Amino acid sequence: MESSTDDNNISNTELKFEEAIDKLEQIVSDMEHNEVDLNSMIENYKEGMSLLKFCKKSIDLAELKVSEISGEKSEQPTF
Repeated sequence: MESSTDDNNISNTELKFEEAIDKLEQIVSDMEHNEVDLNSMIENYKEGMSLLKFCKKSIDLAELKVSEISGEKSEQPTF
């Protein structure tokens, strides 16, 4: 499944949270092991940041849904 990871193009229908995490882990692994050249590393970093934003939005949405289901009115979880 080929999907764009630009912030404006990522949606839940194009990429699942778990797939985004897997891609992000692969990018991190490649960067940690220097398996890519500098230009590719920069592109991977850019893609990784987009994936990270997508994952954060997905988690925020899931937390909001759980709060709504449990009857809580808080929009920000407290830790």
